[in-house]
Amino acid sequence: MKKKVSLKTKSRKKFDKFDTAYNAIFKIDDLKKRFVRSPIEINNNRYIQMWRDCFDNRGRFSRAQFNQYLPLFSEWDSAFYLMWLDLKSVSVKEDRTTIINCLVRFVKDSRYINEYIDFILKDFFYYPLHLHYSDINALIFVNMLFFKQCTNRDYDFERTPEEVLISREEKNTKLIDRLSNLIANEWGGRFYEKIRTIKKNLTLALEPQKEKTATLAADILINMLREALIFFTLVGGTGVYKVVRDTVEEFASPDFGLYHSKNSILYLKNLLQLLQVGIRCLAIFGDKKDIELLSAIKIREKEFIALKGVLDLDLSFHKKVVKKLMSLTDEAVASLQAPGAVAV
Repeated sequence: MKKKVSLKTKSRKKFDKFDTAYNAIFKIDDLKKRFVRSPIEINNNRYIQMWRDCFDNRGRFSRAQFNQYLPLFSEWDSAFYLMWLDLKSVSVKEDRTTIINCLVRFVKDSRYINEYIDFILKDFFYYPLHLHYSDINALIFVNMLFFKQCTNRDYDFERTPEEVLISREEKNTKLIDRLSNLIANEWGGRFYEKIRTIKKNLTLALEPQKEKTATLAADILINMLREALIFFTLVGGTGVYKVVRDTVEEFASPDFGLYHSKNSILYLKNLLQLLQVGIRCLAIFGDKKDIELLSAIKIREKEFIALKGVLDLDLSFHKKVVKKLMSLTDEAVASLQAPGAVAV
C-alpha cells in the first residue's frame, strides 16, 4: 500500500533546500511578484529608517533632518531610487519642491548621474498614456541638471525659470547631447505620445465631459506642458522642434478652442503664459520660417485682449499679460531676423 504524504510534509520538503527563510519565502507561487521593493527594504533597513525619519508625524518633509543624514545617505546605493519612488506619494506641493531640490543637490556629483536621469525620464515617458503629478518633478529635475552651476544657488526652484532659455550659464553639453541622441533614436515616439496625452487631458480639464474626465487639474497640465517645452528646447533636435512649433501654432490663434472652453477663463493667464514660453522656445531654434507665425500673433493683439471680456474686473492685469506676450513676440522676430539665424 502506497504511503500517503501529507501536504505539510510536501511543503516542508519544498523549502528544505533553501538556507534562509528570506530565500524560501519567494518560492511560494506569485509571492515574489508582490514584494516589489523587498530586496531594498530588507537589505537597507537602516538607511530606510533614516529616510523615513525625514518626515514628521503629519507626513511633512524636514530638510534639516535630511541634511543631517546626508553623509550617510551618500553610502546608500539605492538611495536615489527609493527617494524618487517615495516622492511620487508626497501630496503637499511645497514638500515635493523641497525634496526635488534636495535630490538635485544630492546627486549632482554622482558618477551614476546618467543612470538617475534615465530612470526618471523613463518614469515620465515609458507609459505615455499615463499621467502623474510627478511627471512635472521629473522634467524640473533634468532641466536643472542641464546647468552646471544650478546646485550652487541657495533657493529652491518651484519650476524651471523661463530665463534658462536665454541664460549664458555653462550647460552640461555631454548630458544634453546624450539625451538629444536618445530622443532622436529610441525615446522620441513615446515622448511625443506623452505630449499628446497631456494636451488631450488639458482639453478635457477645460471642457469636462460626462463620459471622460482629465487625470489631473488644468493648472498642473499647463505647467507640465510648459516644463516639456523647456526641456525639448534645451535638448534640441528636429523632432522636438516640431513639437514646440506645433504647440505655438495652436496657441498663437485667439480662436484656438482651449481659449473658449467652459473653464478657460479660469486659466487664461496660465494659457497665455504658456504661449509666452513657447515663443521663447521657438526663438531659440532660430528658424526664419517661423517669423510669419510669430508676426501673426502680433497683429492679433486686440483679439487676445478681447478673450478676457470687457466687463472683467481683472482686465488691466490681463492687458499687461498680453502686452508682455507682444513684447516677447517682437524680441523673437528680431532674433530670427538676425544675420546668424538661418532657416532649417
